Amino acid sequence: MHNEKTRNLVILSGLSGSGKTTCLGLLEDIGFFCVDNIPPQLLKDMMSLFEHMDVQKMALVVDARWKQRLDIAKETILQYREMHPEVDIRIIFLEAQETHIIRRYALTRRKHPLTDGGSLAEAYRKEIDFLAPIKEIADNVIDTSNWNTHELREALKSIVVWSFESRGRITALRLISFGYKHGVPLGADFVVDTRFLPNPYYRPELAHLDGLDPLLGDFFSKFPIVSDFIQTVISMLEIGLHRYEEEGRDSVTVAIGCSGGRHRSVFLTERIREFFSAEGFSVYVEHRDIRL
Repeated sequence: MHNEKTRNLVILSGLSGSGKTTCLGLLEDIGFFCVDNIPPQLLKDMMSLFEHMDVQKMALVVDARWKQRLDIAKETILQYREMHPEVDIRIIFLEAQETHIIRRYALTRRKHPLTDGGSLAEAYRKEIDFLAPIKEIADNVIDTSNWNTHELREALKSIVVWSFESRGRITALRLISFGYKHGVPLGADFVVDTRFLPNPYYRPELAHLDGLDPLLGDFFSKFPIVSDFIQTVISMLEIGLHRYEEEGRDSVTVAIGCSGGRHRSVFLTERIREFFSAEGFSVYVEHRDIRL
């Protein structure tokens, strides 16, 4: 066995309607040999076949379309990872909130693979149960609820492209600004609460602006607590990122929230982006609630 990882294998899974087709298209674009809709019982054979193929990068999709829990797939992946240290395996799991999945199916008028005469909400919950074993061992769980196709592709690039090149070093940092009244983003490694900071919403001349506007920068600059808190958050993240690197992680998600998601959280997210971009990280930013 070789200790150096010389081949890349992606196991892609996730909820129906969460963006797996988009992800698979990206993987094909960057040179992966892709196989969709693998029966769980055949996953072992497909992974073994990889050893004898003249390809260095392969992606396999295993999900709930075969209408069974993926316990077998989970054990197959764990066994293969242990037996083949020369293969760099990345398990990517895509999900989205129930309301977003239902809306996507309503727009496309496609049939969910697990409806079987029941409601879409029932199919959604059944699928979560079927996919739970794979989600438990996923290297990256990505909530695509508020992303369009372009945003999803950019996020996946940061996870797939750069992380394979720098395994064990965090190169991709995802920052999400949000409003607590709209819900906390799923899957965040860190959640930062900015609601105690001065709020420009209560200044009539600033309320209609967002955290990207220079006038809000002028407002926040008058309060030392804002710059102090930004530095505190950066210091905390540096410590956390270092520990995550020791665990072999190469991407981290940070959610930064305020009341509505338009002012304080956006401003702090941009300051944190500036710092870590200068440090050489690939930083992806999503201002989830800035237009709500």
